[in-house]
Amino acid sequence: MVIHCATGFNVEVPFDKLDGIFLENINLHRAELEEANLIGSSFMNSNLRGAFLFNAKMSGCNLESTNLIVADLRNTDLSDANLKKSLAISTLFENANLQNSSFEGANIEGADFRNANLKGANMRRVIGIEKAIFEKAIFDSSTIWPKGFNVKEYGAEMK
Repeated sequence: MVIHCATGFNVEVPFDKLDGIFLENINLHRAELEEANLIGSSFMNSNLRGAFLFNAKMSGCNLESTNLIVADLRNTDLSDANLKKSLAISTLFENANLQNSSFEGANIEGADFRNANLKGANMRRVIGIEKAIFEKAIFDSSTIWPKGFNVKEYGAEMK
């Protein structure tokens, strides 16, 4: 299978499908994976900078320590995903399902979480949270925020 990248560089992977696979430490800069089924896959320590992942199915994915800078994850299902220590600077999570995902230790400066579902998400020790966008994002009592951070001041709603 070939993963096409907008850089003109294509990546051949030894799989015929992309769900439940391990693609760790791989360069997928500007990968064109919109609407892809990536459920349960691992991209740990990979480069997904600028990747097109909108409308993708990524529940249970391992994105720990992955470069997601300016990636497009709008409308993506990232429920139960591991985004610990990821670089999610200026990443688009608008309308994404991030329920029960973990961003612990991630850099989310400038990330856009508008209308995202953050119920049960772990935002402990994230970097740059004051510069992230949370307008109309929803969260609940099980969402973990950094100590002293009041997400309601950023337009998020508890539901």
